[in-house]
Amino acid sequence: MEIHLIWAQDLDGGIGKKGALPWHISEDLQNFKKVTLNTPIIMGRKTWDSLPFKPLPNRRNIVLSSSKIPDVEVYHSIADCFSSLEKESVSKIFIIGGASIYSLCFSYASHLHITFVNINSNDIDTFSPISMESIERLFVKTSDKKLSKDATYSLWIKK
Repeated sequence: MEIHLIWAQDLDGGIGKKGALPWHISEDLQNFKKVTLNTPIIMGRKTWDSLPFKPLPNRRNIVLSSSKIPDVEVYHSIADCFSSLEKESVSKIFIIGGASIYSLCFSYASHLHITFVNINSNDIDTFSPISMESIERLFVKTSDKKLSKDATYSLWIKK
C-alpha cells in the first residue's frame, strides 16, 4: 500500500495556527482536493475537528483517535488502521494531518506532497515535525508546480 503524506508549510515549517491553516490559498485547496480525490484520507481528531465541512466529499474519511466519534470511521492505532486497509486491498492512502499524525506516519511514507507557502503568518503555533534534512536524505523531489504567487507544490518519492 502506498502511503502518501500531504501538507502545506511556510518557509519556517509552519503548518497550523489555532487549530486551522494559517492562510487561505484557493489554488492549494483545489490542488489538495484534486490529489486526494477518491482516495482514503487519514487524519487525527484535531484535524477532523478543524474541517470546515465533514466528511470531505468523495474520499473515505478515517480518523485516528483514542475516543469514538459518532458516525465516523475511527481507529485507535495506526497499525490497526493500516492492517485493516491492507486486508481490503486498498492500494493508496493519504495522511492529511496534523503534526502528531505526520510524525507517526513519516517512517511508513512512500510519497510526500508538500506545498511550500511564501506567506509570513503571525502566531503560527504548529510546525511540521519533519525536517527538510530528513526529507532530502530519504526522498527525492520528482516535480515542482507553481500553484500561485504564494504557493509551490512539490512531489517527493522515497529513495
